[in-house]
Amino acid sequence: MKSRGDVWVFLGIVFALPWLLRGLEVVTGTRFLYWAIMVSVAVATWVAARYFWRPAEGVARATSILPVRPWHRTLGWCGLAFVLFVVMSAAAVALNAVTGIYPVDLDGFSALRDVYAPDTAGRTGVPWDLIGQALVANLGQFVLILPLAFYEEWGWRGYLLNRLREPLGTWPAMILIGVICGVWHMPGFVPAGADGLWPLLPFTVFCVFFGVLLGWLRLASGSIWPAVVGHAVNNTVVFSFVQVVVADKAAEDRIDGWLTGLSGWQGLVIMSIPIAVLAVRTRRSPGVGIENRQG
Repeated sequence: MKSRGDVWVFLGIVFALPWLLRGLEVVTGTRFLYWAIMVSVAVATWVAARYFWRPAEGVARATSILPVRPWHRTLGWCGLAFVLFVVMSAAAVALNAVTGIYPVDLDGFSALRDVYAPDTAGRTGVPWDLIGQALVANLGQFVLILPLAFYEEWGWRGYLLNRLREPLGTWPAMILIGVICGVWHMPGFVPAGADGLWPLLPFTVFCVFFGVLLGWLRLASGSIWPAVVGHAVNNTVVFSFVQVVVADKAAEDRIDGWLTGLSGWQGLVIMSIPIAVLAVRTRRSPGVGIENRQG
């Protein structure tokens, strides 16, 4: 069996840095963990790939950063990833509303007004101007977070997926990476408050489905860039989508990770559909997403 010592180096760095950064937050009283831990994945990837794995074809190709040509194909997959996550989020919120689990307000858009125009609270009708503001704000956040999403995806779906597929198989590798990602987020759940670390469990289940979907996007396209776009749009536009339709701020505070949004059972069912389609498509396309892997 070929050596995978670089994987252990990667895991050691990627788990140690977030806890060190969390300690710095506590000591300094500042808050930078959200973006800093995403950077830590890139640090772990670079050290493990550049100094321990040393792939013959170069780090960029071995971790699926390259090639990106033909451009129209890569851009097409990136566009699909963007639209896919927005549509899935809308479908999940719709199912939440139909089942009565997560009430929505399509008459007054109270939570949207609470965020963008508190002085309009209580008014009815569709506030197109506020919806436009929310869209522009979230698209701006999407652009800003793209580099951070790249840092993560370079590690999870660029480096680690390529390194684990050969010894474990594609499905086990993607599921294991999803579990690793969920547990890796633990410093962000500390201090955990009254609920303890319990919310980490549904979040980890979501990370498995989310990671498998990003993994198949990566394999079907042969590039990490669609996964980067999917990750970024999930952390911005999708995450904030609920503000457009949620009934009120109090309802948002009652969100149960097992029941609402893409992390709820509705969202998991919805994500399973494109996962199945991409898995079938990839397996029916010989050579798609297959990299030269070095031991």
